[in-house]
Amino acid sequence: MTKTLARFGKPFWIFLFSENLYDFGLYIFVLLYNLYLLDLGFREDFLGWVASAMTAGSIVGTLLGALSTHRYGLKRTLICASAGVACTCAVRALVLGKMALILSAFAMGVISSIWAVSLVPVVATLTSEEDRPLGYSIWSGSGVGLGVLCGVLAGALPGRILRMGLAATDRGSKQMALLLGAVVAFLSPSLLVRLPLGNSNRTQRRIFPRGPFVTRYLATYAVWNLAIGIFNPFFSAYFSRQLHMPVSRIGIVFSGAQLATLGALATAPALLRRFGTVPGIAGMQLGMAVSLALLATGPAAIAAGVFYAAYMSFQVMAEPGLFTLLMSRVEPGERGGASALNFFVTAAPQAAAAAIAGEAVTRYGYRVVLSAAAALAALAAFLFHRLMAEHATVQGHTVLDREIGSAAEG
Repeated sequence: MTKTLARFGKPFWIFLFSENLYDFGLYIFVLLYNLYLLDLGFREDFLGWVASAMTAGSIVGTLLGALSTHRYGLKRTLICASAGVACTCAVRALVLGKMALILSAFAMGVISSIWAVSLVPVVATLTSEEDRPLGYSIWSGSGVGLGVLCGVLAGALPGRILRMGLAATDRGSKQMALLLGAVVAFLSPSLLVRLPLGNSNRTQRRIFPRGPFVTRYLATYAVWNLAIGIFNPFFSAYFSRQLHMPVSRIGIVFSGAQLATLGALATAPALLRRFGTVPGIAGMQLGMAVSLALLATGPAAIAAGVFYAAYMSFQVMAEPGLFTLLMSRVEPGERGGASALNFFVTAAPQAAAAAIAGEAVTRYGYRVVLSAAAALAALAAFLFHRLMAEHATVQGHTVLDREIGSAAEG
């Protein structure tokens, strides 16, 4: 393993460290922001609209991200977008009116999506074809491992701010913690300037890839993201309002889930090697469906934490395989466009799902909503196995399986 890691050059590790700085600030924001909105007096229906506005912005951002990486290159796009996200986080922690909250969420979606579109092709650019599956696993695993620390820290941070006398109310302490997260995220762009990514990809004529593989991949991925969009925007509200957990315990649950996910990610290459790329990913999607179904039963707090950890583990385990599968089937000049399409079918279904789920939770409760999410995740697993396995048989994906297997052995 040490020899394998040594094959990754210095630029890859600079990128990884800078992205972890960014993630550190964003983890604080993700964990505390909905709780901050609840302190402002809003309910899940408004949280759903905020999440939907952000995801709708992501739809716009995916298209802008593809155009930006094509015209200005990965490096400039990544630097500007990461700085923009940090600034937008600070704005979202300061504005109070409903319309301002929704508009700032939309802006956050646009800018963060431009940033996200750049990430997958950056990893592909900084790794060789042989090391790419492991590179995606390391990238995903580093963010998850950081989440273990950030969950505990973010959960304890508002209380620490109160005890230090830096804020007088729970709402004020969460607001200050959100601003701190934005400051930390703003440190990331200063390191990204060192990456040797070039300035422009304008020599490539076609931005977006085409073909039956891309169509089938995106169709199955869209259904999967409908399930994710139903629950992910409400996980902290679920534990707070449904299970009556204090914010410190929610932070511990989040960290525990990240720790479990880190362990699961370490096993993902071996599982994909053992069962094959397509069956392995479909199995992970099915595991996510089962975890959602268990959360829908309204379990006790400890059991809910375990089921949530399983849900996150299966969700994140599938991502390196999915990214490797997509990047291996498109031309290098089309990777930015492929990443944009990938995030478009992440954002569009999640935008619709978040708005509908927020209203549905308010009317019918979490049991009905999570049951629907479980059913959609199970459908996504079936469709992915059916459509992608058929395509793999035609196209011969055993090469990809061997690549992932060699990464696991390394």
